[in-house]
Order: sequence, then structure tokens, then C-alpha cells
Amino acid sequence: MLNNEKSKILIVDDNSFYLSLLKTILKDVEATVYLANSGKEALSILNDNNFALAILDIQMPEMDGFELASHIRNLQERDLLPIIFLTAYSSDEIQMFKGYDHGAIDYLTKPVNKTIFINKVKIFLELDRQKRNLITSNESLQKAKEESEESQKKYIKLYNFAPTGFFTINREGKINEINIKGAQLFGIEPIDLINFDFNKLITANSLSDFKNFIELVFENKTPSGCELELIPRNGNPIFVYLEGAIIDEKQTCLLSMADITERKEAQIALKASEELYHSLLRTSPDGIIITDLDGRITEASDIAIELLGITDRNMIEGLHLMKFIPKSSRKSLIKIISAIIQDGMVQNFEIKLNKIDNTEFTSEISSSQIKGNNGEINSFMSVIRDISERKLFEKQLRHSERMTGIGELATGMAHEINQPLNTISLIIDNIVYSIDTKTITETYLKTKIDKVFDNITRIKKIIDHVRTFSRDQDDFVQTDFDINTSIQNSISMIYEQFSHKEIDLSFHPDKNIPTLSGSAYRFEQVMLNMLINAKDAIEEKKKKNSIKFKKRIEISTTLNNKLITVEIKDNGIGISPENIDKVLLPFFTTKAPGQGTGLGLSISYGIIKELGGEIEIQSNPKFGTSISLKIPVQNSINKKYTFSHV
Repeated sequence: MLNNEKSKILIVDDNSFYLSLLKTILKDVEATVYLANSGKEALSILNDNNFALAILDIQMPEMDGFELASHIRNLQERDLLPIIFLTAYSSDEIQMFKGYDHGAIDYLTKPVNKTIFINKVKIFLELDRQKRNLITSNESLQKAKEESEESQKKYIKLYNFAPTGFFTINREGKINEINIKGAQLFGIEPIDLINFDFNKLITANSLSDFKNFIELVFENKTPSGCELELIPRNGNPIFVYLEGAIIDEKQTCLLSMADITERKEAQIALKASEELYHSLLRTSPDGIIITDLDGRITEASDIAIELLGITDRNMIEGLHLMKFIPKSSRKSLIKIISAIIQDGMVQNFEIKLNKIDNTEFTSEISSSQIKGNNGEINSFMSVIRDISERKLFEKQLRHSERMTGIGELATGMAHEINQPLNTISLIIDNIVYSIDTKTITETYLKTKIDKVFDNITRIKKIIDHVRTFSRDQDDFVQTDFDINTSIQNSISMIYEQFSHKEIDLSFHPDKNIPTLSGSAYRFEQVMLNMLINAKDAIEEKKKKNSIKFKKRIEISTTLNNKLITVEIKDNGIGISPENIDKVLLPFFTTKAPGQGTGLGLSISYGIIKELGGEIEIQSNPKFGTSISLKIPVQNSINKKYTFSHV
């Protein structure tokens, strides 16, 4: 490449005028002219610059031109500098040989001929330009050579130490060369693989694939790839992916080989897992249904198909889940979807379902989200159990327990009704007396009759409430009810009975308690059961304790952090530590034989669970028991959720 830097000329003469004259002559020459008045100054300039030509005056004080030329020849990298001597006299042969001996290229006599002087200078400048171009070209060639060698070293290094196996084979499958990674995959030293038959490392199942691969590469001469199973020398099968292409006219194929054993094993494991999943799905003792985000069934277990009354498996796939949801269960479905959205899953939720022929059955559903690798919900899984028989059995148990409770109420009914009857009797006596004494007035009679009707209404309400309570509530329709009102109703049915037994029954309601959705009568059944148990515990303590004590039952309601707590405290006999964890179990009772079914607390626990709550029991034997009903505040669902919303 041409060096664009200007050539430099050094002119040395002790005559300043002549220096300026020569510089003026060279003003049109493409060169930079340096001037020096002495040999000493010239040497200083030479140390810092490379010159194309030096023009030296022979006759100079202190250091003449010959001596300066000798010094120049001794300078490193300046010994080949072309020198033209200037002289004011015609040079004889001796002087000329002396000049040539000191490195002179030519002589010029002062005053110089301008044309000759310029032409000679241009010749040396052209020589310098060519010299510099040669040097530049040589440097470029050297640099290119070094870069090529470095690139080759890098290629060899990359080839040998690449994380991917590389090797070349001929049409018959003989290996020509191979890198370290490729040899490691085969479990053989690289030197031992030269001219080795690659076919010997391929399993029988993969040989046909390799044959097709080789034909495609060598016949069609287009890059291709395939998966192979190999058996290296260490005996452990591996899976590799080959890509290859023809690289020269000698019909040599360059192959890249990636170890895909982990991926292949993962695929095999995934396939086995999917087969196991489908096997478990088909043979599960529970009905399992998989739905997409729109609610359409994509998979179902054999039990699910049987539960829904479908005879052909192909019929269920693609059906919308709403086909099996009766209108009466739509609100329950909204609750299920809401719980799945908020909590990711819902467990043991009771809901009525339809079979394909629209016959209804009671089921228990547990549902959860199914997420993809990206964390997004892509489907839902629901486990369905037919609990119709269990619900029938529970209904019979509740009926039995309710009959026991009604028996308790029958005892208290006399006390509850007796008081208003006595009041009516006294009012009638007063009316008869007023008639006999002829002191009765219309206003007096009207007032007394109103009181009679008030007490008759009170009796009617007591009888109606007990009659409603006694009715089967299993097919109730959920309505909003006030807990405090339900507790007050429960108290009204037994208050007189408790008062007759000298039991101080007090109620401290929190007026900020929100309404709940459910059956008020079922909740009253729970409260009656708790109050009757508390009364029995107090009576038991009275029998076993000769010391008199004030019989006391306290009921309170509180709201804290969206949790409603109903606490029933008594100062009865208490529950022993070994029995406190058993009292909620069916058929367990601490009462004497014939005095309890052992179902009251168990059924109460089931009713509270339907409201999403829990029962906590704390007891100190001989000092009393505290039972807390903890029920979460139910969020009102204003949004109409659908599967597409999910």
C-alpha cells in the first residue's frame, strides 16, 4: 500500500543564502526540505528523521562534507542514505573517489543548474517512494502471514477443543480425522479412530437411519442431519445428533456431533410419565376431569365417564362442563371458580351435578389449576366423587340427632308456653272480676284483650319456630341470615327451661357482625346442641359437687380480621384432656348410656364446615369449657365468573 507521507530532503551548507536559494528551487517538489548550517546541526536533525536524500556542501568549517558523510554511514538505519555533494570547484578524480568512498551518489557544482538539480532530486524521491511502498507491502504481507498463522492456530484449537464433536468420514463411513470432543464421545483415543469404521459404533436400530443420512449427503450433496444411538467403547449407549455436508471434491463429509443423551432420556422419561399419567387417570377410583380455559372437557377418567352416565368415551371429549351443572348449582360453581382464582385450588366442595340423562346426584369436587412451563394457567383438573349414599346416611344421622334435640325441646316447651298461659289466665280472671264488680270499662277490656293476643302470638311463634326447626332441613335453599338473630331464636326456645334450672344464660352480641349465606335453622341446631351440652355439663357438675355454685352460660359474638367468632362458655364439669380431641368424632360421648347419641358435636362440626368455619374447644376439667365457632366472613361475588374469565 502506497505511503502518503511526504519524502524528506536534508540540505547542509554553511552559507545561509545558498541554503535559502536551494530551498526556493525545490519549492515545487513534493518533499519536505530540512536545512542545516553545520555538520553538527545536520547530525541532530538526522537522529529524529528518515530522509530520502542528503545534499552536503564539501567545504564547511569544523566538519566538512566528507567527515559528515562518514558520520552518516555510521548511523544505524541511515547508512544507505543517498548523498549528493556540492562543491564550488571542479572536482578532480582523487576528490571524487574520496566522495564516493564516503557514500556519495553524485556531485553537483555550484552554482547548480536548476533543471539538472530538480531532475536529480526527483529521481531520488521516486526511488524513496518505491522503497517505502516495498517496505509497506512487505509489512502487510508479513502481517497477513502472521494473522493467517494465528487464525490457523485458533481454528485448530477451536476444532480440537470445541464442545461439539467434529469428524470427517468418506462414503464408506471411515473416519479421516476427529477432534478431542468427538473421540471422548466414542470413548476412544483420537489416534485410534483414524480409518476406523464409524458404522461399528452405531446400534442396529439406528443403522438404517445412518445409511439414509449418508446417501442424502453424498448423493444429493445437501446438508442434512439425523439422530443416532451409539454404543461407545465404555458400553453405555448415548444419543447424538449429526449434521453433515460435503466439504471437498474428494467426497469427504464433515460431521458435527452433539450429545443429546440427556434430552433424549428426558423425552423417553416424559413419554413414560405421560403413559403413567394416562394410566392413573383411566384407573383412578375417583372421577377425574380435565378442562381447558373455556370449560370444555379434554380428558376424563373411566370413573368420571361412568359417574356422568356416558357410555362412549368419545362422547365426553369436547363437551362443556356446564352441560353437567344444573341451574341450582350455578352459584356453587361461581364459588368454586372464585376459590380457584384466588387460592389456586378448592377442596371437598359439595355441589349437585347432572348425568348425561339429566338425573341429579350429589358430588364432592376438588379442583386445581394446571400451569404450563411459562407459569400461565392452561387448564383445570377436577376430582369428582359421588357422595349421594354418604349424604343419605348423614341425613339419617342428622334426623336422629334432631329428634334427640326435639326431645330436649319438648321438655322445655312446657316452661316456654306455661308462662304466657299463666299470664292469659290471670288476665281473664281480672276481666271476670271486673264484670262481677261492674267496674269494667271498654278501654280496660280492650287493653286486657290486647295483652291476651300478645301472649297468644308469643305461644304461636314458639310453636312455629319449634315446628320449623323440627322439619327436615336437608333440602334447604341458601339464604342470608343474621347470626345474632339465630342465636337469640335458639335462646328463646330454651330460656325458660334454663331459668327453671337456675342457669344464668347471657348473650353479648357484636352488632357489627355481617350476615352469612346458609341455613339459619341448621345454625340454630348447632347453637341448641352447644347450649344443651353446656346445660348437661353444669348439671353433671352439680351432681358431683356438694358445694353450691352459680350456674352460668355466656354467649358472645365478635368480629376480628374478617373472622366471626361465636364463643359459648360454661362453668360445668369440663372435658378431660384425653377426651378433648375425640368429642368431635361421630358416636363419641362422655354422657351416661342412653343420655346421648354422640352425634351432636360431629353434626355441628359438619354444619360449621359448610360455612367454611372451624370449631375450637378449650376445657379445664371441673372448671368449665369454652367452645369457639370461627366462621370467615363470606365475600360477596358481584362478578359473574365464567371459564373464559378464568
